[in-house]
Amino acid sequence: MKKSGKIPVVPDDESLAMTVGGVRFRNPFVVGSGPTAKWLDQLVLADRSGWAGASLKLAFDPEPYISLPPRYRFFRKEGYHAFTAESRLKFDECLRLIESGRKNTKDLLLFANITYVGDKPGLQGWMDMARNAEAAGAHIIELNMCCPNMSFNVTLTENARTEQTGASLGQNAAVVSAIAEAVKGAVSIPVFVKLTPEGGRIGDVARACFEKGIACVCSTANRLAVADFDIENLGQGPYRLQDEPTLACFSGPWIKPMALRDVVEMRRKGGPAARVLGTGGISSWQDAVQMIMCGADLVGVCTETMLRGFDFLPKWLKSIREFMARNGYAAVRDFRDLAVERLASADRLTLHGGYAEVDLEKCNGCGLCEGVGHCRAISIVDKKSRIDRAECLACSTCVDVCPRGAISMKETGILERKSCKKN
Repeated sequence: MKKSGKIPVVPDDESLAMTVGGVRFRNPFVVGSGPTAKWLDQLVLADRSGWAGASLKLAFDPEPYISLPPRYRFFRKEGYHAFTAESRLKFDECLRLIESGRKNTKDLLLFANITYVGDKPGLQGWMDMARNAEAAGAHIIELNMCCPNMSFNVTLTENARTEQTGASLGQNAAVVSAIAEAVKGAVSIPVFVKLTPEGGRIGDVARACFEKGIACVCSTANRLAVADFDIENLGQGPYRLQDEPTLACFSGPWIKPMALRDVVEMRRKGGPAARVLGTGGISSWQDAVQMIMCGADLVGVCTETMLRGFDFLPKWLKSIREFMARNGYAAVRDFRDLAVERLASADRLTLHGGYAEVDLEKCNGCGLCEGVGHCRAISIVDKKSRIDRAECLACSTCVDVCPRGAISMKETGILERKSCKKN
């Protein structure tokens, strides 16, 4: 692995520290489970760069039933990362990594990210894995109920396999919470549960886990999706050194809006006392602040570490401290949930009346605004855009499509809010 250059000293700042499940995190940032948390040198670099924790690469017991050489693509223009084939840790590899990680890092909290796929009776397999991980030195057990490409893409092959793991299991609140409760009773270290957004029940499953006394729930924003492909050559997928197109696990900046929604739902279902680790699309310190404002206590980052390594974190921490100082926040908890409290339902929106106005000096009559399909207010006259205020819907689409910044919205006052009456 390529080594980072000189890493700035990261001061221990109590304003960024927090305790979750009785364990102190020096700041909110955790390396998300994935390809950057599978080797010892990665853990050492993360520790030196100031990361509070690292969720190790997903480990199975017994041996993984899908483990292939990795195939990744980062589609820069679209802002998404995708992987098709992937290698996982065998459980004995995970245990050795925990042991060596404890010996070679100073402040990094190690999460054992585990999934049981065997046939031991009841929940014994999950409990045995957790006990072994604790004995190896894990600080936290993270139950993986989310991997979106597990169960052989269950929706495609559900007739071929009956076992449920990953995202197919993670949608079942009763089963997930039962496993979590059993594991919690089997170990003395905190148990986190990493949940799936697939199926749209992440808030309900989170609440079921909180009701069992689980220390923290974690989100993963990753979705199974299909990348752009060549319509003239369907036999060749978009992934290098791989022939077929396939459903792939998608992550990266594009997914942040959905990740924020997941965290909001978990926070609302769990209440203010619950602990939430939010992940998905975090590629800047501002993204991390948004995640916290949407309800996250801890913030997981994976794709960005794949693209940039670990040593960008000191700059992020410095920027967050400056943000906190500007806004009078003494601790991270001071701005957690602020967006949750502000998010309004459709029947409580405050709308302003108005219309679009054209700056004729900037307008070159390109006609893009006139082409907006739902608008009847715009026409091109003498090579300039003209807007009929009486017909203008004030939707502002024309502002977004104008390449010259020639259109702006003018406000006429707050509209009266009309209540929705039941028939």
